[in-house]
Amino acid sequence: MARSVLLVGLLLVLSIITGCAALVIGAGAGAGVYTYVKGELISAYAADVNQTYDATIQSLNYLKIAVDEKKQENDATLIRAHQNDGSPVTVRMRATDNNMTEVAVRCGRIGFWDRKTAELIHVTIRNTI
Repeated sequence: MARSVLLVGLLLVLSIITGCAALVIGAGAGAGVYTYVKGELISAYAADVNQTYDATIQSLNYLKIAVDEKKQENDATLIRAHQNDGSPVTVRMRATDNNMTEVAVRCGRIGFWDRKTAELIHVTIRNTI
């Protein structure tokens, strides 16, 4: 726990010093660490791409977010969906290491990103894996 807090603190200080647009937040033990960059909320999961993909589809269905398109190319997967109000949801995932998958979630339109929904999707994925 202390190690995680130290890592988050160091990343936050580094982003402030370098002027990086990324905002790193820690949501508590077990909730994960996210990177928020230009409307995209990114997190890594200790699961292979297939497990993460299945958990993502289940999570979107559970949250009643309609999937419009699923596309897999090489090592990357793209899922396009929309919420009940018609606002878009985009989920990108790629394998990073052995049994690790990076997932980036973007909700809303340019300039009106919906970070809360992106966080909800990530929490639901994490609880489903």
